[in-house]
Amino acid sequence: MGWRGKMIGGSLGSFLGPWGAAVGAAVGHFMVDRKAPVSQRRHVMRLLAVMAGALHDIACCDGRYTPAKHEVVRELLFDVNEKLGQPLDAAQLSLLANGNTRVDHGILRLAEMARGEHDLACAALSWLWQVAACDGDISANEDDLIHLFIHHADISPQDARFIAGHFVRQPPPPGRDGGGGPDRFAACDTLGVPYNASPEEIKRAYRTLSQKYHPDKHASLDPDIKALTAEKFAQIKRAYDALSASGLTGN
Repeated sequence: MGWRGKMIGGSLGSFLGPWGAAVGAAVGHFMVDRKAPVSQRRHVMRLLAVMAGALHDIACCDGRYTPAKHEVVRELLFDVNEKLGQPLDAAQLSLLANGNTRVDHGILRLAEMARGEHDLACAALSWLWQVAACDGDISANEDDLIHLFIHHADISPQDARFIAGHFVRQPPPPGRDGGGGPDRFAACDTLGVPYNASPEEIKRAYRTLSQKYHPDKHASLDPDIKALTAEKFAQIKRAYDALSASGLTGN
C-alpha cells in the first residue's frame, strides 16, 4: 500500500470508530494505490463530487440543513481531499461543501461507485450515518435514504448493522422480549437473525459468520484488515455465547 493509501486510512478511521482504521486503509488502497497516475485524478475528483452530492442528499432530505450537518459535510470533504493529495483547491472544495456544484442523485451514484467494492461501500455508509446522526435526531427520510444506499451498494445486513451501531442505538422491538430483553436483541442483531429466531436459525447464522470471519482465513492479509476480522469474529462469538448461556440456542 502506498503512502497516500495509508494516510487516507488514518483519516477515515476517525469517522468509523474502532472499525475505521481497517476500513480506511482498504479504501485508501482502492482509491489511490491501484490507480494509474492519469486516471487517478479523474477518479478521485469524481468520487469527491459524488460524495458531496450524497452527503447533501442526506443532510437536506428532511428540510433541516443544520449548521451541525454542514460542518460534518465540510469536514468529511476537506479531510478526504487533503489525504488524497488535494486534487481540488480551496475554492472548488468550498463550492462542493456548500452544495453549489455537485452531482444530482448523489446517494445512488455513490452506491454505484461503491457496489462491488466492499470497503469503500462500508466507509461511504459511515459518512452518511455521520451526517444523519450528528444532530442526534435521525429522521424517517434520512433512514430511508441510508437504506436505499445499503440496498444499491449491496451491503450485507450484518455489515450495515455493525456500522449503524457506531452511530445509533436501536431499542428492542416492543412486546417482543422473548425472555431475553435487550441482550437477546443485541446478540440476534449481531448474528443477523430475527429477534424471534429459532435455535436452528441462530446456530446456522453463527456457523456461517464464524467461518467467514475466522482469523485463520485472513492470516495473510494486512494487519489492519486482520484486526478487523478478529474483532468481528470475537463479536460474533460473544453474541452466540450470550444466547447459549441463556438457553436460547437449545444447548
